[in-house]
Amino acid sequence: MNKASDKLFGFLKLAVVLLIIFLAVFFISKLIKKPVKASIPPRSVETALAEKKDVIVFIESFGNLDSPNNVDIKSQVEGQMMKAHFNEGDLVKAGDMLFTIDPSQYKAQLERADAALIQDLAELKLNKDTVERNRKLLEKELISQQDFDKLQTNVTSSEAAVKTDNANIDLAKINLNYCYITSPINGLTGKRQVDPGNILTANDGPTLVNVKTIDPLYVDFTIPERDFGSVRKAFSEGKLKVVLTLEKGSGASQDGTEKNGDSYEGELCFLDNAVNNTTGTVLLRAIVPNHDMKLWSGQFVTVRLHLAIKKNAVVVPYEAVQIGQQGNYIFVVSPDKKADLRNVTVGSKEDDHIIIEDGVKAGETVVTVGQMGLKPGTPVAEAK
Repeated sequence: MNKASDKLFGFLKLAVVLLIIFLAVFFISKLIKKPVKASIPPRSVETALAEKKDVIVFIESFGNLDSPNNVDIKSQVEGQMMKAHFNEGDLVKAGDMLFTIDPSQYKAQLERADAALIQDLAELKLNKDTVERNRKLLEKELISQQDFDKLQTNVTSSEAAVKTDNANIDLAKINLNYCYITSPINGLTGKRQVDPGNILTANDGPTLVNVKTIDPLYVDFTIPERDFGSVRKAFSEGKLKVVLTLEKGSGASQDGTEKNGDSYEGELCFLDNAVNNTTGTVLLRAIVPNHDMKLWSGQFVTVRLHLAIKKNAVVVPYEAVQIGQQGNYIFVVSPDKKADLRNVTVGSKEDDHIIIEDGVKAGETVVTVGQMGLKPGTPVAEAK
């Protein structure tokens, strides 16, 4: 009994020790806190909604305004300039007097040609009368045929002299008319290059003044060769609108009112017949009304050539589109406020927005600022 009691007592003692150890381990494990995984704070970003709207498809370029008619006025006769009939910078109409050259010598030439005509007409009449009187003598064989032929030759010679006199009269009238120089076009005069009193030479002398058409104006610009096919197709289907924008501070009306960044509409009127092999571009020309004279020949302008209207296009701010190794992409904010990377196909640009052909739907929220270092699945929050 004593041995059995000792064994039982020893077993119970061991069990109590094991129970104490188990309870100690259990309570110690409860007291020791497990490390908590740190949560990632949301990234601060700026966002915008993808919108659906009708968008104008256009090509943007740069161009220069030019005058359809650019005329250098020169003297076509020799003589002294007597008077200038305009002020520099005046608007003139076709036919308005610009200069007067001393006409005295050309009036004298005209009078001399008139006098020669009178003389030759009298001689022609005399020669014709002589022929008629001698015609009867020829019939009676009182004069030879040779003498009669000579009289007829005199008539022909007089007729030629009369024609020469008429030509000299016409030439004298032309030269006299050249003494009164008029504007051949409606336009704006430039700086007068020669003052009254100077002796002018005919045709190869200096330019007296330049006159430019101011309304309408041309705008010449170029487009890349890759866009020429679409422009040519659209141009064959109808009129194409062109919108010009002046550089800030470069527009001024006739009364001096300053215009910054104003836009003006015109119409495409010409496609060049060849591609420039050096630049790979094609020259285009549009015509722009300029009734209020706010545009000026030679000005530098931004040109937008409208090709079509894309209906219900999805657009996002231009800064939302990023470029990576696999092309264009956008970060979209998911409903649980996490970044979702989308590969996208982009279309044409419209001001500060761009068309998204595929990858984003209208109404989705896209990240516009804060993409640097952003990864898919990263929590995001709108910047305050």
